[in-house]
Amino acid sequence: MVKGAFEPVRDGDGEPAGGTASRAGRIRSNFAAFDARVRHAERLAAAGDHAGAAVETAIAATLAAHRHCGVFASPRLERLMTGIGRTLDGGGPDGARADGAPYRRVLHVCTQLAPVGGLTKMLALWIGADRNRVNGVALTQHRGPVDGRITAAVRESGGGIHHLNHHKGDKLAWARELRQIARSYDVVVLHIHCEDVVPLIAFADPAKSPPVLLLNHADHLFWIGTRISHAVINLREAARRLAVARRGVDPARSLLLPTLITLPERQRARSAAKQALGVPEDSVLLVSVARGAKYRNVGPVTYADRHVDLLAAHPQARLIVVGPGERADWERARAATGGRITAHPELSDPRVFFEAADIYVDSYPFVSSTSMLEAAAYGLPLVTRFEAPAAAEIVAINHPGLDVTARVAHDQAAYEAHLTALITDAAARDAAGAESAAAVAGLYAPAAWLAGLDAIYAQALALPRLLPEAGAPGPAEAPHLGEPDLRHQDMFGSDFPVSEMTKNYIGMLPLRQRVASWLALRRAGDFSGLWEPVRLLFPEWLVRNVKDRFGPMRLRAQIPGA
Repeated sequence: MVKGAFEPVRDGDGEPAGGTASRAGRIRSNFAAFDARVRHAERLAAAGDHAGAAVETAIAATLAAHRHCGVFASPRLERLMTGIGRTLDGGGPDGARADGAPYRRVLHVCTQLAPVGGLTKMLALWIGADRNRVNGVALTQHRGPVDGRITAAVRESGGGIHHLNHHKGDKLAWARELRQIARSYDVVVLHIHCEDVVPLIAFADPAKSPPVLLLNHADHLFWIGTRISHAVINLREAARRLAVARRGVDPARSLLLPTLITLPERQRARSAAKQALGVPEDSVLLVSVARGAKYRNVGPVTYADRHVDLLAAHPQARLIVVGPGERADWERARAATGGRITAHPELSDPRVFFEAADIYVDSYPFVSSTSMLEAAAYGLPLVTRFEAPAAAEIVAINHPGLDVTARVAHDQAAYEAHLTALITDAAARDAAGAESAAAVAGLYAPAAWLAGLDAIYAQALALPRLLPEAGAPGPAEAPHLGEPDLRHQDMFGSDFPVSEMTKNYIGMLPLRQRVASWLALRRAGDFSGLWEPVRLLFPEWLVRNVKDRFGPMRLRAQIPGA
């Protein structure tokens, strides 16, 4: 290594940028912006503009999810939406069902199902595994064609797919429609985005809907939905504890069900996979796979930087990272290791990298539980980092199966020590990998997971029916300035502009409010291109009907033989 070309990573470099005071100030500033939005939503509701209040609530929740403001829930927003929901006409017979009757028909409510992402994959696997029940899907704000895995699973299950935003109207109309659809089901499972207000309005009165179970898939972020949830399904214990402590969830209604994954079958031997990647067979290959955003820099330190000294000490080792793609700020580390650090963009099928790996290293500072579980299923030893205090456990890997098999490093020295022990001892790698594979197979195999789902439904059946406004009002609506809040924005936050949030919801406003918001966007110069200002004048339901129904026809017409 050229002297002066690279500064080693030292313990403490995992701390968020800026001091405690500046991070606390940022939280207060974010909360003030959030609180202003909440107050505006309350004023709109008081003036009788319920549709506008629903949109403003969605924007406030989006703001809190992207710019952490020291709260993980908002009783005020939830009370506002359920209050509006109780003013809507019922539109049908009472939805109450006989206590103790088993759940046979399940309605999964989703905001949007992206073609790439763990939520879509998990839902398809969920419906496919649950063969003894009819599973349907309602989409509150889906845009574009539905993923083929979902349509196939729902069709085979005997259910249907309902596009609420294809119906004329706004969020209130879609809430009415959802309420009506739900009456033909025994239970509702929410897989919604953090800011989705439609279910809050639809299921405001538990006596008029089936029990609602909320899947806590975004357990590290602010979300709304506690007030209508008969039970909350958490994917790990840390999420269950946070749900109780910071979201106001009744401990008896905070349940646990592991993530559902596909247990992969190896198609190549490790040597063949290394050959396919151009990696020497006798090398020790470290692999990491995640979305590019999960490899953020912490201050000036890149993910690649954290491995330079390790690779310098072990010339036979190399690191491949799938997700961030080629980054200029990694070039220094790549050069310092003689090219033994390489990066690839996100891939829909990274199988060959898992098959070639000798050791799996987690993304950082944003961990990736799904990739860790997949690596465990391939029989790889796992190493992750958790450099925060115990009170920030929600930012760590502590998922069932991984909590007892992954090697956890609490600083840079421990991280290098864990990896050195595995790099230099093939037998230790084999033993750790076998332990990982056994733990995952015991919890995440379809039969084991389905038994867990049956147990969740049985626990939900045994709970007393949720009452309107039941229990404590929830955690105080004031920013928390401790852990994990102080580091949250640096790890998970974004600078998603408020103007883009407005554009996302403008089509759901009544005409007068939509035009007013459109004029405000034009005055601020926030439009992009020639088509966007035209499109944003039209209601969401019309845009979706045109684009979702006629767009695929245009696409098929462009494909020879389609």
